[in-house]
Amino acid sequence: MAKSRVRLKGRFFMMILILVGFIALVVIVANALKKTGDIEFGSLGADLEVNAAIIRDEKVIMSEPYEKITFDVVEGETVNNDQVIAQLYKRGYQDETMVTLLNLQKQIYDYQMQLLGGQQPQELIDLNNSIDEVEKQIRAVSRGQSTLDMLDLEQTLKDLDNQRVALMQTIVTPDTTLTQLYTDLRTQQNVMSSWKRDIKNTSGTGIVSFYFDGYEQVLSVNKLSTINSALVKTVVNGGNTAKNADSTSEVPLYRIINNTHWFIAFVTSSNDPMRLAEGEQYSVLFQNYSDQQFTATARASQVSENAVVNILEFNTDIGKLIGTRTAAATISKSAQGLVVPLKAIEIVAGVPGINIAYGDTVLRVEVDILAQDTKKAVIRAHNASDNLTAGMKYLKP
Repeated sequence: MAKSRVRLKGRFFMMILILVGFIALVVIVANALKKTGDIEFGSLGADLEVNAAIIRDEKVIMSEPYEKITFDVVEGETVNNDQVIAQLYKRGYQDETMVTLLNLQKQIYDYQMQLLGGQQPQELIDLNNSIDEVEKQIRAVSRGQSTLDMLDLEQTLKDLDNQRVALMQTIVTPDTTLTQLYTDLRTQQNVMSSWKRDIKNTSGTGIVSFYFDGYEQVLSVNKLSTINSALVKTVVNGGNTAKNADSTSEVPLYRIINNTHWFIAFVTSSNDPMRLAEGEQYSVLFQNYSDQQFTATARASQVSENAVVNILEFNTDIGKLIGTRTAAATISKSAQGLVVPLKAIEIVAGVPGINIAYGDTVLRVEVDILAQDTKKAVIRAHNASDNLTAGMKYLKP
C-alpha cells in the first residue's frame, strides 16, 4: 500500500514566522519594562547620624603682644558696645609698679581709718564685711575648695574696693598728710596709665569669650564657601582643640559671639545620594548636650570628587554648644513628593540624578534628595528648568 505525503504550503510557514515574531516582540517589551519604572508620589522620613563641626558667628579681636592683661568681664557674659573688656599692659611692664600703687592705696585707707578714730558708719561696716567674704571665697577657689569663677570673684572685689574708696573720700576730711598721700596716688596712677590701656568692645552686643581653639579664623561664617571636606574631617577627628598659629605681630584677646546665629558642617560621601538640599529645613538633635530639637536650614553644599560638605544654618540660641567645636548630631527629615528607588539614582561627578525615558530618548535630570530610607528617596529636580512629575518613566541601572 502506498504511503500518503503531507505537503506544507507557504501559508503555513508564514503563520510560523508571525508567531515567532510576536513572541520576540513580547520578550523585547517585557525586557524594556523591566528596565523602567514609574515615578510615584509618596512620603518618607529618616534620621542621619553625623559628627559635625560647629561654626560660630563671631569676631576675634586681636592686639599687639602684651606683658599682662586683666579682665573686667567674665567668660560667657553679655557685653555691649563701648564696654570696657580688659586692661592691657605693654611689653616691659613690671609688677613693682602695681605693688607701689597698691601699697599707697592701703596706706591711704589705714590713715583714713585713723582719722575716723574708730567711728565707722554702718555703710562702711557693711562694705568691709562684703569685702572680707569675697576675699574668703577667692582663697577657697585658689585652694581648690570652691568651684566659683575666679574672674567673677575678682571683678566683684574690684567693684567693692571702688565703692569703699568713694565712700571714704566722702566721710573723711583730709588733713595735710592725707592730701599729700592723694597727690602721691595720682602720680602713681599716671605712671600706671602710661603702661596700660583700656580695651573697649567695638563689635556690638554679644557673648564674650577668652578661650581659643585655633580654628576661629578658618571656621568662619565669612568663609563658608571655602570650607572643604579635609578641614571638616580634621576638626571632627581632632576634637575641640587646635594649635594656635604663631604670630609676632598680633595675638587674640577675646571673641564676641552672636549666640543666635551659627552653623554646623559635616561630610558625606559623594557616592552617597544623601546630602542636604539647599533651602530645606531639618530637625537636629545634639547628643549629650540637650534634648532640644533645633530647626536649621540647609545652605548650598560643597561637592568635590570624593566628598560633600553639608552646611546647616541656625537662627536660635546656641545654648550649651557655645563652648564646643564638635558635636554628634541626629539630623531628621520627613518629606512628601516624588519617590523613586535609591537604585534609580545615579551619581555622576558627585551629583545625583535620574535618567528619564522620553520615547526613544533618554534625558538625565539632576535631583536633590529631600529624604530617604534604606530603599527609596523623595526627590525634586535640582534645576528649576527641569520638569519632573509622577508617572514619568525612569530607567533602572
